[in-house]
Amino acid sequence: MARNDGVDRTTVRNQPRTESNIADAEAHNERQKACYRNEDIVPERSHLNIHFKTPSGSYQEMFRQMEQDGLVERFADPADRRKTLVRFTPKGYEACRQCEAALGDYFSSVMARLEPEQLAQMEALRGALMEAILAENAARTTKPKGEPNHDKDL
Repeated sequence: MARNDGVDRTTVRNQPRTESNIADAEAHNERQKACYRNEDIVPERSHLNIHFKTPSGSYQEMFRQMEQDGLVERFADPADRRKTLVRFTPKGYEACRQCEAALGDYFSSVMARLEPEQLAQMEALRGALMEAILAENAARTTKPKGEPNHDKDL
């Protein structure tokens, strides 16, 4: 009754199986895996999926490419040599500044499209939004494992 639905599955699990029974069960399971589709996963964003404990090849490829471009550097964690930490290089920080400038230009253009009364409404909500952002950032300063956030000095 692992699913708490009142069905006792222990007898089915422990039944003696023949080779053909096992082959049929395995074929059934493979068919189920082949046709299973999780609608919540967008294939184009699979490299951003955080539900897996180990990074997919996409993460590794992304960091490898960023390292080759001179934007980040990887190094062993001094406290735990099994971990690899990643930090921006000066070239990476410059790329971040360029991205921030481009985003600033973009949002300036967006804001220019708003009516004066819409801008006034946004200004009135700015304080509440900033408080919410600061509260969320404070909640994220420590990782669930108790490790400090490595970006805290940025």
